[in-house]
Amino acid sequence: METSAAQHLLADVNAKQPDLIQHFVQVVQAGDLSHAYLFSGSAGDGKLAVAKVTTMALFCLHPTKEGFPCGACNECLRIANDEHPDVLVIEPDGQSIKIEQVRALKREFSKSAVEGNQKVFIIDAADTMTVGAANSLLKVIEEPLATVTAFLLTTNYHHILPTIRSRTQLVEFPQIKQEALQRYLAEHNLSKTEIKLALQITKSTTELDQLIADQWLSKMKQQIEGWFTWISKDDVRAFPFVQTNLMPLIGDRFSQNVTVTMMCLIFQDVFNVKFRERTPEQLAFGDIYDLLKSTANQLSDYQIVSMINDILATAQLQRVNVGFQGILEVLTLKCLQSITSK
Repeated sequence: METSAAQHLLADVNAKQPDLIQHFVQVVQAGDLSHAYLFSGSAGDGKLAVAKVTTMALFCLHPTKEGFPCGACNECLRIANDEHPDVLVIEPDGQSIKIEQVRALKREFSKSAVEGNQKVFIIDAADTMTVGAANSLLKVIEEPLATVTAFLLTTNYHHILPTIRSRTQLVEFPQIKQEALQRYLAEHNLSKTEIKLALQITKSTTELDQLIADQWLSKMKQQIEGWFTWISKDDVRAFPFVQTNLMPLIGDRFSQNVTVTMMCLIFQDVFNVKFRERTPEQLAFGDIYDLLKSTANQLSDYQIVSMINDILATAQLQRVNVGFQGILEVLTLKCLQSITSK
């Protein structure tokens, strides 16, 4: 059964910020929600999810006895899908939130609620508001209505006008713990080895979401292991493998960077098996431990370090206007040469 957007939000917020959402659900249940909040934290730490789930708790038709939204009623579903007439989410139009967007918000919230008494607006990336937009919003916050609640979300607290900061309740989001990230990834059906690999690549939940979208990490992991298999056998089929198997999965700079990181990690695993006697559970690519060990046994320390250095050097080539497929093909040839050298 397909997970709804509301259920995804609930899972997301419970994985990333369980304590904060517990607090806000209790605040809603007690009827003590303030008129304006400023959520400040790092990218991908669950700010939008907390704002939306809190809003769902405010509107939910069938909340749990603890006050959590059911995630299944019409109100919850519409809020999660940005379809509720009394809940407005504003995001940057291009690089910034413009004054026209805030003026439209003001017009909308000068009206009575369409379906009930309560209205909510959420401004994501509030630090990108132009000066005009920020000043226009200030007038809304300076004269709050009891029936309106605002959530402003930012990754750069100091870029918010001091006058806005002083009129909102600041909520600083804590860094997500390693255990929470592991649970979050497990809930998206990643294997233990995929979770370990993902967390060696990044700790940003925004980037983790990119990794797991459409099972990209799982697919690329399999192809990197295939590429490494040909390299370890000193087999020239590693060269066309770049075009036929790797490039179809690489579409933007982020996927390019992750590909290079994964190549580096697999050779670091070879190094760690050879010199640090690491077990499969301690490796990014522990699923192919036998291949890593046999490769480590046949290579000298010089060969392993040389290949890692070649992979790290690709980051410099990415900064100039060189095609990424060409970069990987040259890297592949260098790795094959290193395997052959004694």
